[in-house]
Amino acid sequence: MTFPVLPPLELGLVAAVLIGFGFGFVLERAGFGRANKLAAQFYGHDMTVFKVMFSAIVTAMLGVVLASALGLADFRALADHATSGTYLVPMIAGGFLLGAGFIVSGYCPGTSFVAMASGKLDGLMTVLGVIVGQVLWAELEWRPGFARFHGAGDLGNFYLWELFRLPARSGPYVVALAVTVMAVGCFVGAEKLERVLAGRSDPSAMPTPAGRPGRFVFAGLAAAAALGLVGLATPTGARESGRVATGLAPLALARRVFDEPWKLRIVDLRSLEACSAKRIPGAECVPQDRLGSLGLADASPGRDLVLVSDTALDGVPAAAASYRGRVLALEGGWAAWEAFALTPPAPPTAGAPAAELEAYRLRAGIHAAMTGMKAAPPPPVPAAAPGAPRKAGGGGCSG
Repeated sequence: MTFPVLPPLELGLVAAVLIGFGFGFVLERAGFGRANKLAAQFYGHDMTVFKVMFSAIVTAMLGVVLASALGLADFRALADHATSGTYLVPMIAGGFLLGAGFIVSGYCPGTSFVAMASGKLDGLMTVLGVIVGQVLWAELEWRPGFARFHGAGDLGNFYLWELFRLPARSGPYVVALAVTVMAVGCFVGAEKLERVLAGRSDPSAMPTPAGRPGRFVFAGLAAAAALGLVGLATPTGARESGRVATGLAPLALARRVFDEPWKLRIVDLRSLEACSAKRIPGAECVPQDRLGSLGLADASPGRDLVLVSDTALDGVPAAAASYRGRVLALEGGWAAWEAFALTPPAPPTAGAPAAELEAYRLRAGIHAAMTGMKAAPPPPVPAAAPGAPRKAGGGGCSG
């Protein structure tokens, strides 16, 4: 099971804003709104950022693992649905770019907002850079060449206990214990490194008051807030909830899953238990009664929304009707997909026409890709009838 407390979307947004203000206040009071404080970890003078972030990671990890052990949460379901998949190539490249931006600007994306709220111009410039980067990403994300890079090295939901080939039942707890021990060792090492390099730090590097640049930043924030309120107050058109979604055949969906997965957003409306057991690659497990939690009205319309239910859908659910992109429904629902992609096709009879053989090869290949099983070979081509003229052989080893 997962935690049963699911507040309404509006209450969740209010809570998120309040938690965000509290989190930003704590970060600012801890000095995380100053570039020299953040950059000091790269020089070894002050490892506060490292220790705070590592503490947060270990605390969250132990909390989830403990809740799973007590039966309060389903660890695997939470890990599969609340975290992104593993993409080796773009994540390695993105890690290097983020690290370079961190040391150049002195801020990570989160702390740059803290610095901007404190009235620092360098924080404002960093936030503007983050916004420009997000706009460029949104423009490039669906381009075929960039999308191939974005999906390179896709390992799906891949975890450390799988990497070390630990048992699925005890692996998460072993990894949690190992990471905790590693954290303790890193904290001790960080303390020693700080003492060794403390003499090289600059004691004159103190925070400066906001002054006139701070007033300029605060005025910009007020203007942005006013524009946001105007945008929230502007009415937007909504689609009718009773319209019929465009049908998508299992074969067409399989082709798109292989050829252009970056253009799809597949949402599986079945129960969490059924979806966790078997699902279409890349599908999100969201029961229909929780579909409103996705906020589809505000989601990017760049991808086609594919809805998968137990059986065929008669119409678009109300929570998906406001999606601005194209809404597709899998024809026949999960039952049709299971019969098409997860059930081995019956081999054609001897002497079957070429079109039937090609259809069998396609079905067998899709089934093998979806289940990890080796595709069965097609039946042999029938031998020539007795008395048929034989093609003359050539030289060398030919008959």
